[in-house]
Amino acid sequence: QDPFYVLHGAIQIKNEDEILHYAISKGKHAIVRAVYLNQMFLAFWLKKFEEASELATKCTGIFGFVDVVTHAFYKGLISFHLARCSDDREKMMDGEKALSSFQVWVKEKNASVWNFEHRLLILEAEWHFSKGETEKVEEKYNLAIESARRHRFIHEEGLANELSSTFHNSNGNIDKAKSHISEARACYEKWGAFALVERLDSSGQ
Repeated sequence: QDPFYVLHGAIQIKNEDEILHYAISKGKHAIVRAVYLNQMFLAFWLKKFEEASELATKCTGIFGFVDVVTHAFYKGLISFHLARCSDDREKMMDGEKALSSFQVWVKEKNASVWNFEHRLLILEAEWHFSKGETEKVEEKYNLAIESARRHRFIHEEGLANELSSTFHNSNGNIDKAKSHISEARACYEKWGAFALVERLDSSGQ
């Protein structure tokens, strides 16, 4: 069966944009938010941060714990990045809100350490980076990398390495930056995310 074939009306849908248009026209809000969440995820990984931020706002109101967690994590990362680029206090607060949510899920509600520990550590690293607390950043990134590797989240092991590379590069630690970007590339290649490998290669990292 064609995955873009909608029953109950036999509507042929050819792409994601048509799915979104159909869902909006029919008031199918859960589908609309799911599409925006996927678009936010892709925009983030392709480093289209302004676009990702707008899509994160459109995702507001999602339900289902997995989607809520995914939204909080990536919105937090997007917000901390934009806060560093523009000294935007509102974005910093958005990032801190996401961090607080993860602290509650992991530390107070005993959520799965396997699934959430590395994400909390990445957010903590980004928070310290955004506050200029450089002495704490490297430790958190290294813990995040080890946690993601131990729990077999290869894509977010790569992400933690890439973010760590950005941090070291910003502080002039070129050797460490190159080491981490090499690790990130290996993770993305293992994940099968060849578009991300090409992004790193084309940026000269």
